[in-house]
Amino acid sequence: MIGLLTVAGCGSAIHDHYPEGWIDKDLYKEAVMDNQQCLAGEDHRIQPLYRTPTQAVGAGFHDLFIHPMDSFFDWLGHATPGVAVRKMLDPDSADNRREGTLRMTDFAYARTGATVKFYARVADDRDYVVRAAGLRALNRCRARGHSGLFLKYLDDDEPLVRLQAADALSNIPDPSTVHALIEHMRSDISGDVKIACAEALRNFKDAQVASALVDVLDDKNFAVAWQARQSLALITGQDFRYDKKAWLNYFSAHPAG
Repeated sequence: MIGLLTVAGCGSAIHDHYPEGWIDKDLYKEAVMDNQQCLAGEDHRIQPLYRTPTQAVGAGFHDLFIHPMDSFFDWLGHATPGVAVRKMLDPDSADNRREGTLRMTDFAYARTGATVKFYARVADDRDYVVRAAGLRALNRCRARGHSGLFLKYLDDDEPLVRLQAADALSNIPDPSTVHALIEHMRSDISGDVKIACAEALRNFKDAQVASALVDVLDDKNFAVAWQARQSLALITGQDFRYDKKAWLNYFSAHPAG
């Protein structure tokens, strides 16, 4: 059974209660659905917003009371779209450009349309923290058509920028990025980037990907090995933990791709 399968950073988990081999079908189905929701993003529902009466009451309470209060305090504290835009366009302050960009993505209407194209311009900023914010904004919008930009910044000198590029490719998968993700999973000097690349590879049922994930199951950074295991489990519906021989035997009998 799979140990704490966390899908796409969305917080879903399958606990390690069962022997190696087939993952319980209901738990695996839930993990796949969680991943689909993560890929869809916050503005599109794959899963129901609530599953129990208690969750329904909580959602209604939030809509009726919490959200209006949040909006009021945003207005009171000048955390409005107009203020965010002015900060985004501030040529003299990288902190303002970063803060404004991230704040804009809190507004649902700013996660679609022309504003999204502006985030791509932000991602080309001269300051690396602003570049990272632009990539994060595109990721939150699940903005397709920017794989070239993500690949470009997967090779950035700054680990924070590479991490945001890898995270974006994790949630906006593109088969053309597989080779780069594998290379960074294997050799990036940042452990966080390696982990994000291993997570991004969960979206590809491909022999090259399967082989690469198995290769890092004994990575000296255990978090990388752990994430590779999670990705293999999501790809296959199986869990052989860190037993490379068992994984290779499985793929020999059930070729990926």
